[in-house]
Amino acid sequence: MSKLIKKIASVLPDGVVFGESFRAGQKILTAFNDSNDKTDFVKTYQEKKLADIFNIASKTSFYNYLTEPGKIADLPFIDKETVLASGDKMLITKSGADYVTTGGTSGKPLGFYINKNRKGFEWFWMTNNWGKVGFTLSDYRAVLRNHKLQGKKFTVDPLLKEYQYDNFSLTPDYMDFIIDHINNKQLKFLHAYPSAAYIFASHLHKTGKQTTLKACLSGSENVLPYQKQLIQDVMKIRMYTWFGHSEKLILAGENSTCENYHSNPFYGITEIIDESGKPTATAGVTGELTGTGFINTKMPFIRYKTGDFAEFVGNTCPACGHIGVTFKNIKGRWHGDKIYKADDSIITTTALNLHNGIYNYIQNVQYFQSEKGKLVVRVVPEKTFTPEIKEKLFNELMLKVGKGLTIEIVEVDKVEFSINNKFQLLIQKIK
Repeated sequence: MSKLIKKIASVLPDGVVFGESFRAGQKILTAFNDSNDKTDFVKTYQEKKLADIFNIASKTSFYNYLTEPGKIADLPFIDKETVLASGDKMLITKSGADYVTTGGTSGKPLGFYINKNRKGFEWFWMTNNWGKVGFTLSDYRAVLRNHKLQGKKFTVDPLLKEYQYDNFSLTPDYMDFIIDHINNKQLKFLHAYPSAAYIFASHLHKTGKQTTLKACLSGSENVLPYQKQLIQDVMKIRMYTWFGHSEKLILAGENSTCENYHSNPFYGITEIIDESGKPTATAGVTGELTGTGFINTKMPFIRYKTGDFAEFVGNTCPACGHIGVTFKNIKGRWHGDKIYKADDSIITTTALNLHNGIYNYIQNVQYFQSEKGKLVVRVVPEKTFTPEIKEKLFNELMLKVGKGLTIEIVEVDKVEFSINNKFQLLIQKIK
């Protein structure tokens, strides 16, 4: 769509601009808000949508065993490898579908078909999430995600109302320009990868500058505690985060005052599967996020294990009352969280959480492993990073890891990012 057409379309009503599936989301939310028994509304909606998905999927050779709609707990799980091995056996039709691939952190990318009209439905629920911190569809956003602008300082998308900046070139001078531009445009919302928001907040901290921003909207990466603390403390704004993924099975966001992740019951069915292979109902248990989606009627995913893990909070949120599976402490792509000791035992990057004071001396940290029993800690140092601080960091890490792992701290100019500029705390080369 050309920029001129986008500009013309931007003045039309949102339901017209973003299509029928966007309007479907609006109708669902209105009906939910008007219902007297919201728990029953959610239960009835999910039962109907699940029956619809079962009916559609049963027409494929892969899901031809589906004869009793609604009984999801007895069905087998699938995962990325299952889908890759299935070929077209899970496919209903390519008509009205897009073929998409996930970027992935390792191995062969996942490719699958999904409804072309999914974007309006997802956009409605995504922006509804952002509304928890005051966002409206009339608000322009400052965007620091995967835009590479080839020398331009910014571009504008009038339809999505985005000022897009180059996330691949965050030099101090360029960040000064972004700050001035945000303030000149009186922008209230920064939409950014957590790692980019952290770099930006670190620059604000160093320069003492302020912005007109009221909230930071962050997803698509794991949110690390030190990132969130700096962003909220330095920028003095709410960092609003959510969980979503390319397969479009689970969408979960924080609430206005609660920072748990609340799954959207109209988007799909969310389960957290514990070590026994059963959906957990016990608060505090960490398990694998597993989804059954309502959006994809071209190639349905039923009980798909995402490879992401989270801590179960409840089937409703005890803090804010949200109806739907609620979780916290997301660990993205489990393999990428594991560090292997010499004896094949593992620790996770969570065990290596550093105290916040160390970030007075370093700009960033990243773990790298290519050999069991050895871990390289890449540190981007501040000028205050002295040999004494380096030794203190080394001793702190060694206390955390125990025996079976040697540590080397290496000072680097920058840490490694993925091809679309996403940050990974651990670069794991052991397969």
